[in-house]
Amino acid sequence: MSTLLGNRRGFALESTVVVMVLLTVLIGAAVTSAVMTQRTAGVDYRGSRVSYATEAGADNVMAQLEVAMADGIVTPAELAALTPPVVPGFTYTAISAVAGAAVPRTITSGPYAGLIGLNQAIDITVEARDALANRARDIVTVNAQSIPLFQFGVFYEEDLEIHNGPQLDFMGWIHTNGNLYLTPGGGPTNFHSLITTPDSMFEMRKASNAVNTNIFIDDASGVARQLLFDSRNPPPGGFVAASQATFNGRLMTGESGVTPLRLPLPTGMPPIEMIKPRNAGDTPQVQAVKFAWKATWHMTVDMASLNNACNTVGAITTLPAGHPVPTALECANGFLGAGAMVRGIPNAFQEGRENIGADVFEINVADLQAWVNVAPVPRDASIIYITFINVDPANTLRDYPVVRLVNGSTLLRPMSVATDRPLYVWNNFNTLGWQPASFLADAITFQSSAWTDAAHPWTAAMDPNVDVAFPVTNAAPMTVFAAIAAGHSATPCDVNRVAPACFPGTPPPLTGGALPNYGGGLENFPRFLENWGGATMTYRGSLVSLFQSGYANRRRWSWQNYYSPPARDWQFDLRFQDPNNLPPGTPTVGSVVQTAFRPVY
Repeated sequence: MSTLLGNRRGFALESTVVVMVLLTVLIGAAVTSAVMTQRTAGVDYRGSRVSYATEAGADNVMAQLEVAMADGIVTPAELAALTPPVVPGFTYTAISAVAGAAVPRTITSGPYAGLIGLNQAIDITVEARDALANRARDIVTVNAQSIPLFQFGVFYEEDLEIHNGPQLDFMGWIHTNGNLYLTPGGGPTNFHSLITTPDSMFEMRKASNAVNTNIFIDDASGVARQLLFDSRNPPPGGFVAASQATFNGRLMTGESGVTPLRLPLPTGMPPIEMIKPRNAGDTPQVQAVKFAWKATWHMTVDMASLNNACNTVGAITTLPAGHPVPTALECANGFLGAGAMVRGIPNAFQEGRENIGADVFEINVADLQAWVNVAPVPRDASIIYITFINVDPANTLRDYPVVRLVNGSTLLRPMSVATDRPLYVWNNFNTLGWQPASFLADAITFQSSAWTDAAHPWTAAMDPNVDVAFPVTNAAPMTVFAAIAAGHSATPCDVNRVAPACFPGTPPPLTGGALPNYGGGLENFPRFLENWGGATMTYRGSLVSLFQSGYANRRRWSWQNYYSPPARDWQFDLRFQDPNNLPPGTPTVGSVVQTAFRPVY
């Protein structure tokens, strides 16, 4: 028995030793695992931190891109100027942005559906390192999208009427947020691009019941098809089916699902405010689209000293502040030695359409551009805004301040001219050495090289309320390359729809002497004062009217035979589809949207 007991005691000792060894191994393994877990967690933590830092760097660059998009496009210089963020504990060793070509593309969804957006693909590469050389790299792909105002051949906020006399061939998308009225008064009207309205299309005049079916619209293959129906008189099967069958749907109305295209203006801001003078209460959003605030030269012309126009140049407000302006001597002598850079001419000529003497503030564009182009001094007159003070409020029929551009055939740099008053352009503009250019004004009038003020005199003694004979000049051919945003003259009502709005108590349709005055239509949107007699007016640009003229509204377009129409060679300038060719200050809405995100391992 004693031997058996001794064997059991030895086994217990051995078992205890084995258990102790096993426990030691298990504890060691647990400690090793804990250490490894701690180390792994530390590595994961540092890796996560550097990954988050990289993402933060990408977000920072995105914010910079959104600032760069404030003017609607991202330029190569702005991409090169992107900077990495400063984050304690991290070093950003790689940051780059590669932009694809800007591609015009119709927006298919969202508040700007239907507009043409300029889409620019951008890849952003951001790399971050921490103090222990942990590294992470991300590539973010974004779409920079800008929507410019001058993307249409024609854009009207209100009803659009096109009733040309001579034949009109127009190339460019035509859109109106109102109704569209089409009837040629003479030669045919040929449309070669898309036509859209969220309302209705009528193959008749707004001011009468006249109908003319000499209208042709290209189908998708470029074949001209005659327009033989409208919203009032749709064929069997309806307007949409007829448009699809005849024009491949290139004529669309509200029945086709077209909705109003709202331009990028702050909520509640009337479009005419784009050309209005500065107001102390203008919000930053309003300032961003008002040309009076965007102007690199803001000129306030004192009507009390219009004869001393160069005094105005000396008092220009510049953006940025402190930019140089011409001296009084440079202004008075003219930088090219060919007369003053600017001059004021009270009662310069009889304005046949308005029957008033125009008080002209005239800018010699060639002189101005030559002065601006002098190197190396930074001179920037890319956006010029002109307004007037001390206009006699009791005698507005005699004070009629206007701006006129002369000698503008050659532009050396891009240029936009804006004013809250009427703007006149004398002779060819931007025909040599094309540059992006635009006019924004209460109304636009073209005067050919045959026009002279001396042949159309007006004196202070003449009465604007008394019709006087208007001497007619035979116009010379003229060419203009510039976008236009200006007011128009509207026909007050549709005689077949809302006649009582013009003549209360008279039910539609109106006939005979009750017909309202015709506003002039698109064919008189750029206005004329001469006998063109078939001479060609060549225009390339974008015709935009967002409001009715506030100052150039005293007379209808045909009160006397003060002009005859030109042969109109008018087209949209396709160069405006390139964001680098947009005129300075072109109103746009810009956005940066992330489309992809991928870590690089």
